[in-house]
Amino acid sequence: MKNGCALTLIGLVVTAALLVAAPPAAAQSSGAASSKASAPAPNLEEQFNGLWGDSENQMPPGFPPYATTNPFRTIERVIAPLLQPWAAARKEATIFEIEEVGAFCRPTGLLLRHQNRGFQLIVSPGRITLLGAQSPGNPIRRIYLNRDHPKNLLPTSAGDSIGHWEGDTLVVDTIGFDETTLLSLEGSRHSEELHIVERMRLVADGKWLERRFVVDDPKALKAPFTMVRYQQKLPADTRP
Repeated sequence: MKNGCALTLIGLVVTAALLVAAPPAAAQSSGAASSKASAPAPNLEEQFNGLWGDSENQMPPGFPPYATTNPFRTIERVIAPLLQPWAAARKEATIFEIEEVGAFCRPTGLLLRHQNRGFQLIVSPGRITLLGAQSPGNPIRRIYLNRDHPKNLLPTSAGDSIGHWEGDTLVVDTIGFDETTLLSLEGSRHSEELHIVERMRLVADGKWLERRFVVDDPKALKAPFTMVRYQQKLPADTRP
């Protein structure tokens, strides 16, 4: 009996050790599915730090020519057919030189400012800050990693951005836009329902930043559209 009890005790100890070392598959998959609970790979946030160059006509080595989806100079060809009738009429009535707020030293729209301009990324606890290379039209933007969108958002030109990590990708969700800014250089308009989701990841051995935008506005657009931009990391001593 003593030997039997000893064997039983050993079996319980081994079983407990296995449970601690290897959580059940269901628990593992549940943790993986919760993107906000996931953490970036070691030092990944630090690799995002730094200066990133202009994206116009830029492409990482070895990437196919069509990797840049909807280039800056031709994106209006994508947006125009998607405009709801009121938004199309509003576009036709827009005088870009007067209504593009960046021309009057005010922050231009998030989408317009990030289509081809460089910026600096600064990572700090709970937040990633983007400093635009061109001011004042490309001002400071903050991406918060430790909170949800406020319930009572005051609409602004840049909206409210929150982010979380999905593996090696930073996913940024932005809402809370006002209607003062434009979607393109051709004057396409959006509403306060504009919703932008960005997915940022390092490519080409961390020397390039890929940014994939999905732009939706159920009030102004008939369907969402996507654009992809690539920006090369610049030397630390580059003057922004």
